[in-house]
Amino acid sequence: MQWSTMAATAVGTVLGVASTLIADHIRWRRDTSERDREALRTAFTGYLTALAQVRGAFSRTEPSAERVGKGHITLGAHGVYEAQQQLELMAQTPVVDMAGRATLSMLDFHDVVVTGHGSDSVEYLHAWRAAREARQALIDEMKMALQRT
Repeated sequence: MQWSTMAATAVGTVLGVASTLIADHIRWRRDTSERDREALRTAFTGYLTALAQVRGAFSRTEPSAERVGKGHITLGAHGVYEAQQQLELMAQTPVVDMAGRATLSMLDFHDVVVTGHGSDSVEYLHAWRAAREARQALIDEMKMALQRT
């Protein structure tokens, strides 16, 4: 057998193995990235769902002076804090910061409602708008984070 045939066979084998390893690595990275994106999307959805539920609960809250400053109890009951902690573990700092702002805006909205401001008052509309804007800014940042992942 000639050396050139053996060398060509060895080079071909090495190239075949290397190309297979490279293709497997690329596929693994793509699959990992997709799983990470899906986990992040699930965490984002969980937080936004909890926030929407608490916003609805706050909208139906009756005025009560002793409940001012106690919106955090309702946030906890609707899973907002748990969902926010999950974001802290998975998401980048801008998303976590904006989620914190959205949570605080919900607490402000709660306090406006329980102090007796009706849905037609300036205070109510201001708090509602601030909560909606904080949520929208968070959603925009979440979309960018999903595109980067």
